[in-house]
Amino acid sequence: MLLSNLTKLDSIVNLCLSSTIPPHTSHPTINQDESLSARLKKSTSPLMDLLIELFARGDRKQINPHANFDFLASVWANLSASPKGRDYLVGVSHSSTVTSEAPLFQLSPFTEHPSLIRRGGVISAIKNCCFATEVHDQLLSPTGFNLLPAILLPLMGPEALDDPEEQDEFPVECQLLGPDKRRETDPNLRLILVESLILLATYPFQREIMRKKKVYRIVQILHLDETSENVQESIERLVNLLMRDESEQGTKQIHELDDEDQLVEV
Repeated sequence: MLLSNLTKLDSIVNLCLSSTIPPHTSHPTINQDESLSARLKKSTSPLMDLLIELFARGDRKQINPHANFDFLASVWANLSASPKGRDYLVGVSHSSTVTSEAPLFQLSPFTEHPSLIRRGGVISAIKNCCFATEVHDQLLSPTGFNLLPAILLPLMGPEALDDPEEQDEFPVECQLLGPDKRRETDPNLRLILVESLILLATYPFQREIMRKKKVYRIVQILHLDETSENVQESIERLVNLLMRDESEQGTKQIHELDDEDQLVEV
């Protein structure tokens, strides 16, 4: 909780990103995990990399049977509100190309987690990373972050399609969900997810990817079930982007959200 509050300050974010844990550090929480403890004894480790690992493995209480580290999700949301934090999460600070070691890879599976704190922080971090338009290709690419399923799945419910073959064009992860599928219950998180899609629709190339994956159809079904006016309005903005005539716009960049005003902190 304390780190969650502190990372609202840019100075603390910068400190966290530059901090390392020296070898031979001993801590009763980490010592319960032999592999992590052994690694810490051998070499210096970046602080944020260790926190990412604690968060990812804490879900199954692999590090400490008495802690799930859910509140670190708020740290990722706050961290991603800064350009340096976004660079870290998408792996820019690690290499010039996306690798499976980029922290966002380890966060994106939690957008449907039962814990509101965990999934809320992760969803907020994903939206903030979508402000980095220079990595939109990697965020959407199936060989990159492949973020569409992580964003779309919480927005999908149990509705059966009139044409079952229609879902064959959905992302593979979004097919054959079954009657027990439930969409995100928190309207604020549904709004953040739709706004993430709007951000990813900034350029024609990414909009075409979203069209091919039938994002329009998925949010159309969401719109029929949506009770929040704010979410409904955002869905309509997204639909307008996806249904626009690209031949009249060329490669023009479209800003549907004001960057700094729409960043999410937790």
